[in-house]
Amino acid sequence: MSDFDETVFSSRGPAGTAGGPQQPAPEPQKPKKRNRFLIIGGIGCALLLCAALLIGGGSYYLISGADLSVAGLMGDEEATATVPPDTPTPEPPTPTMTFTPTLEAEDTETASESATGEAESTAGTGTPTVGGEPEIGEITFALGATDEYEPVDPGETFEEGIIEIHAIFDYSGMSPGITWERVWYLDGEEILRNSAEWTDPIEGRFDYFLDAGGAPLPVGEWALEIYVEDELLAESTFAIEGEEPEMVAQVESTPTTTPSPTVATTATLTPTATTSSPAASGGGTFQMVYSKWDGGQHNMYVADTNGNNERFLLGRAAGPSWTPDKQQIFFYGQEGVDRQELADGREFVFDGISNGIVAMVNASAMPSPEAAILFQPNDWKFGSARWASVSPNGQMVAFDARPSGDYRIYFLGTSDNQQFRFEILGEQASWSPDSEQVVYRSGRDGRTGIWISNRDDSGHTLITDNGSDSFPAWSPNGRTIAFAREADGNLDIYTMNVDGSNVQRLTTASGPDSLPTYTPSGDIIFRSARSGSWGIWKMSGAGANQQEIIPNAGVGPDWAYSKMDVR
Repeated sequence: MSDFDETVFSSRGPAGTAGGPQQPAPEPQKPKKRNRFLIIGGIGCALLLCAALLIGGGSYYLISGADLSVAGLMGDEEATATVPPDTPTPEPPTPTMTFTPTLEAEDTETASESATGEAESTAGTGTPTVGGEPEIGEITFALGATDEYEPVDPGETFEEGIIEIHAIFDYSGMSPGITWERVWYLDGEEILRNSAEWTDPIEGRFDYFLDAGGAPLPVGEWALEIYVEDELLAESTFAIEGEEPEMVAQVESTPTTTPSPTVATTATLTPTATTSSPAASGGGTFQMVYSKWDGGQHNMYVADTNGNNERFLLGRAAGPSWTPDKQQIFFYGQEGVDRQELADGREFVFDGISNGIVAMVNASAMPSPEAAILFQPNDWKFGSARWASVSPNGQMVAFDARPSGDYRIYFLGTSDNQQFRFEILGEQASWSPDSEQVVYRSGRDGRTGIWISNRDDSGHTLITDNGSDSFPAWSPNGRTIAFAREADGNLDIYTMNVDGSNVQRLTTASGPDSLPTYTPSGDIIFRSARSGSWGIWKMSGAGANQQEIIPNAGVGPDWAYSKMDVR
């Protein structure tokens, strides 16, 4: 599934505030460069697309006694940690302020939106009244725009193969701080929703365009709605003519730290049967993040996949997952995660952080608790969650929780605390390499086993019907799924093709083997108690060379909290 770029260029209007005196418009000045900055993530296409909705109410917390201003990202608010008096304050690492890699205008291929421009331009799109109530003029769709924001090749119908579409409109009466929202539809299905506070001039013009990361936009009937303070002020449609390509579940490419989105345009899940032939060993040394149960709580660590360089990160933190660039770690914060105690007796307080999904935003620095920077909007405070799973493209987080009743899989965006509206009846989700589907355990439709669904819960397919099957993990080449299964009284690691065929048993030792996860090269990291106590083990994708790499890595009563991740 591809991700759309939603990009905005705003012309500069006269000075003043809504309802106040208006000044003559300044002479227009051409922008030197059209900037782009990331505000959305994980927006797919056709029926597979998730609608992104920005959720407010979050803060950063710098646990070092220093202040961290987040003006320009989450508003002009500062947050500090509470530390005991006369406590030495270590110098914190420079924080990573965004939840996705920084992108430049010339090479970005991910979802983005930006604003710049000039005044007193006319494009025949309609001229709203200046001042007073907010107004949005007629929307003109075009293949491009001039430096003066005049439409280039406007129309209502476009040929298949276009890579972007511009929506150009005039506006007025837009006071700073009011909320405006853009909603896109494809063939009647909502595919993208973005809401934000208005920060541009009171009147002007927008050159607002959508693209799919350089790939052709999907064919079909498109519609755009623009709301201001929940009131629909403008809407328009256009069509892209052509044939829709089919999407299959198999992905041959291996994910990297820089995602390369592709367009997929149907919700039908059609796993293709292939014979998995993992190499004897994928090789390479990577970093893994995991938790250990100490008898009362989970504590988060990082180490190399050869067992070296283990480091404690945070207490009361479980089920962690890297972003692809390893700049952030998403995890479940247990109750009490807001209070961290060091070996020397010092205590650090994360004011405002509580149990639920939490992001450590300076994970690349491998901080100790007193230098950690945590982020948690109010909408992430799912007390019944257990783990986090960041998508390979870095734009979404899947986690399971049960606010009431059965476990369900929920989705968050990694950029500016977006939250996606879809949920799936199930647990233990693992992403496909292209971030389009998840494999998970569920008892939906009265059939318990491992399922695959598109991330909007369409096209769900049962691939095993064994009620003991659990903790599936999708291989980086997209061909194989590893999972745990109980047979003959023993729990072991198995692999299978993505359609459920070619089931292979990889472990046979006495004692449980479970919680598999793949390295980028195709080796499998897993938990095992075969030695009499829980440890972290490693083997090839075919089950060869099984060896313990981290001993004494306890697993708590609910194993889901002990999910691991490798990058």
